[in-house]
Amino acid sequence: MHGYSMRESYRFITHSDDTVDKSLVDDVWHRDIPLKVSMLAWRLHCNRLTTKGNLLRRGGLLSTYITCAAAGCDSTKTSPHLFLHCDTSRELWSKVLNWIGIYLVAPDHLRHHFIQFTTMTALPRSSHLFFRTIWFATVWVIWKEMNYRIFQNTASTSMALIEKVKLNLLL
Repeated sequence: MHGYSMRESYRFITHSDDTVDKSLVDDVWHRDIPLKVSMLAWRLHCNRLTTKGNLLRRGGLLSTYITCAAAGCDSTKTSPHLFLHCDTSRELWSKVLNWIGIYLVAPDHLRHHFIQFTTMTALPRSSHLFFRTIWFATVWVIWKEMNYRIFQNTASTSMALIEKVKLNLLL
C-alpha cells in the first residue's frame, strides 16, 4: 500500500475512463500552480469540496449546522456561497480586482467566474496564466480563511486576506 499522493490523484483524474472536460483539466492542472491548490480547484469545479452544504446533501451533517462560518452570515455554506457570495469572499474579490485594476461583473457560477476572470478578452493571451494564478491564490486564501474560522475560531481582516493572496503569488 503506497498511500495518497497528489501525483497519483492527478493521474487518476486525467487517465480514468470517466468523461472529463478537457478544458477543465487544462485550466486546473498547470506546472506553475501548486498541486494542493490545483486539487482544491479541481474539487471546487466538480462540486466535491467538503462544504457543509455537500455534507448535508450526502447525509453527513444535520441541517442545523449548515450555516456559513462568517460572522452574521446565515446562508447555507455551499461552494458558490463560500467562494463568491459570502461577504468575506465578495469583499476579497473586490479588493483583488481593485488591486489589479480590473472591473467586472462577477457571474454567479464558479466555472463562469473562473473563465471570465482568467480569460479576459481585452487582454493579451499571455496574461491568462497570470490571472489564473491570481484566481487560484484567491480561492486558496478563501478556503484557508474559512477553515481557520471553523477550526481555530479566528478571523482575518480583509486587508490581511489581500496580503495573503499577494504572498501566495510569491511562493
